Amino acid sequence: MSKDVKPNASYGEIRRDFDGPRAWEKTRSPEYWEYRRHWDEYPKKGITPDFPLCVNIETTNVCNLDCIMCPRTIYIARGTFAPLGMMSFDLYRKIIDEGEKYRLPSVKLQYLGEPLLHPDVSKQIRYAKDAGVLDVSFNTNASLLTEEKSYEILEAGLDAIFFSVDSSDPDTFNKIRIGTDYDKVVTNIHKFLEIKEKGGYDNVQTRISMTVMSQDVVDLDNFKELWIDHVDAIGFGLYYDVIEDGVTDVQYNANFQCAQLFQRVFVMWDGEVTPCCMDDNRYNVMGNVNNESLHNIWHGEVASRFRERHLCGSYGDIEMCSKCSFPHTNLDGHIISADNLKKEIEEINSKQRVRWHSNDDSLELSGKAQRKRARLLSK
Repeated sequence: MSKDVKPNASYGEIRRDFDGPRAWEKTRSPEYWEYRRHWDEYPKKGITPDFPLCVNIETTNVCNLDCIMCPRTIYIARGTFAPLGMMSFDLYRKIIDEGEKYRLPSVKLQYLGEPLLHPDVSKQIRYAKDAGVLDVSFNTNASLLTEEKSYEILEAGLDAIFFSVDSSDPDTFNKIRIGTDYDKVVTNIHKFLEIKEKGGYDNVQTRISMTVMSQDVVDLDNFKELWIDHVDAIGFGLYYDVIEDGVTDVQYNANFQCAQLFQRVFVMWDGEVTPCCMDDNRYNVMGNVNNESLHNIWHGEVASRFRERHLCGSYGDIEMCSKCSFPHTNLDGHIISADNLKKEIEEINSKQRVRWHSNDDSLELSGKAQRKRARLLSK
């Protein structure tokens, strides 16, 4: 029996057109498409590349929002989140310079923070592009995406930007994304798209995303109608508990093998390296790039043990992996029809455990976030 490997287990996409390349795809080099082929093939064949295919660099874990479903928000409320800070450019340069030696194809400048808060974001993009990185991207809540910042990051050479918005309804959005305003964010995104189009930045991939909760299929349908003609794709993910609470009520999937262990690593703002996007509170630090090479960490004891446990079907021996939702998800970068959206999403939801808060009392928010939300609800 072949292994259950999902190279893109964290999301799905809705597109207007299935056939033919999109504008940004036409601008990509053969080397880029080779990297994407390796992204899918290496995990399925259990191949560990000499260097990660992608390095997610958390340039900062500071954020201006307190989104109610974000692990960062929950850990801050529990008092267990890592110290806050911003990566120095010297450390960033060290990572990129090492990546250049190994022809690193992809860098994502974001994890549990808002990359536009970092004053060096445009400098970071340009340095990576000058080092030959094929694909430089980040996610953003877009609340800080001013007209000036839009020009800066486009001119710096950004290849992809993913807007996290989460609802087509202003009231719902404002209750989910605490600390900003729906109209402001939508205006910022449209202005960015206008600048991108007028400036001829056809190489820049755009995606707008929302986290799908069990009652939100109608909202996602409305979301799709609102944005499908403006961006390259609508992204969606499904909401689960944070890892430390874990997935505990589903049957063990002994055939599962995590793809990320063969694709990428995450470097936190202070240099600590973790194995995957689900290690949201640094449960398995593999090393620190301040005092050792990323290459050595990638091939080190912790990373090798993770891969060995997954390859032999024993991922449950690793506590974090035993609590992860990925062995049970039905997502794998699914591209679904804009016309058949509701049926396909409902089918995905029916097959897996999707969590949502039953009432406001179940929200885990810091005192500051609670006060912000209370002011919003009192208006």
